[in-house]
Amino acid sequence: MNRILLILVLFVFSLPVWAQDGKLTEEKRKEFEAQKVAFFTQEMNLSPEEAVVFWPLYNEMQQKMTEQWNKVKCTRDISDADMTEEMALKQITDIQAAEVRVQEIKKAYYARLIKAITAKKVWLMMKAERKFNHRLWKKVVDDARQSSSQSKDD
Repeated sequence: MNRILLILVLFVFSLPVWAQDGKLTEEKRKEFEAQKVAFFTQEMNLSPEEAVVFWPLYNEMQQKMTEQWNKVKCTRDISDADMTEEMALKQITDIQAAEVRVQEIKKAYYARLIKAITAKKVWLMMKAERKFNHRLWKKVVDDARQSSSQSKDD
């Protein structure tokens, strides 16, 4: 479970479709969301009625989890040499606290989703998340390799 969260966090920070100002372009964000909706809907075999109930709850859960991760003050800009023991300890503590809060959010929303759709559909959602994140990670790695090999050719 923590591996999935780590991959998702890494993906968010390494996505190659960032605009020059460091933000995902609105067009790419909408494209990504449309692909995610289509993938999950197909993988979960959601009926239109189930989708109407599922997506608002799922999006709300995702937003709350993202808020928790955004609270973690990343010290990525600090070099290893400049990282103090106190800074490292605070970062570790903040990450662990965010992980606990994210798990609490998931527990609460999974219970709501089970009531709204079925436990089997929630299980299929969990599988779809893993599969989607795996494909996303693979694409990021493949794009990075392709970009690296193109820059070597130039």
